[in-house]
Amino acid sequence: MKWWRALAPVPAIAALAVIVLTCALGVWQLDRGQQKQQREARLRLHAAQPAVPLGEIPLQADAIGYAERRVVAVGRFDADRTVLLDNRPHGHGEDTRAGFLVVTPLLLQDTGTPGAAVLVVRGWLPRDPYERTRVAPFATPTGTVTVEGTALATVPRVYALGSAGADRGQRIRQNIELAAFAAELGRPLHTIVIRQTSDTGDGLARDWPAADSGADRHYGYAFQWFSLAGLTLVLLVLHTWRRARRGAASPDPASVRQ
Repeated sequence: MKWWRALAPVPAIAALAVIVLTCALGVWQLDRGQQKQQREARLRLHAAQPAVPLGEIPLQADAIGYAERRVVAVGRFDADRTVLLDNRPHGHGEDTRAGFLVVTPLLLQDTGTPGAAVLVVRGWLPRDPYERTRVAPFATPTGTVTVEGTALATVPRVYALGSAGADRGQRIRQNIELAAFAAELGRPLHTIVIRQTSDTGDGLARDWPAADSGADRHYGYAFQWFSLAGLTLVLLVLHTWRRARRGAASPDPASVRQ
């Protein structure tokens, strides 16, 4: 019995559909991985360039275009408007303690917009394990300071239940929306957020994790899709081979009648 005659139409069509679909998904994941690698290369190039004075960047600039650029800003911290973002890991995630991200507006100098400010993610502070609202003291520099750091397109977020803005006005929050916080401050807010890297003597931890493109995850997904396609092909061939063997072992009906 010829092997192609042993192909069962329905299983063969189903298997081919699975192979085509999984290969397409694998190619898509490879493309996503390449895009992430290209983005990581751009971010690393930006990070290696000299720091850009924030005064040279328009207040309403496209923050994504400046992401991971080194920036420097001069101004005065508005300590009374400091916000503590809850449920944030420390550094590279190796520290399992719960903690806060300390975020303080910096009232900018030498900008074209009077009263403008920029949010500065100053560092990480451990949380009291027994009383969430009991915050360890930390210093906030007074007077004019120079803050160096990395530009972010937004304040780092975590998933939170409830409606956005439910914790408006509170010192301890889950997230910050720039537009809502600008209205809360009553002053223009820069679209760029600064993740501080310079030391201002406040005792906060600033061992920020390195930028990760996530490309390896997409390549892993691609390997899984291609593996599934290969497994489907192997099962189809095995199924067809067994049908062909059974057909070869079966006597010819015409010869039996004779």
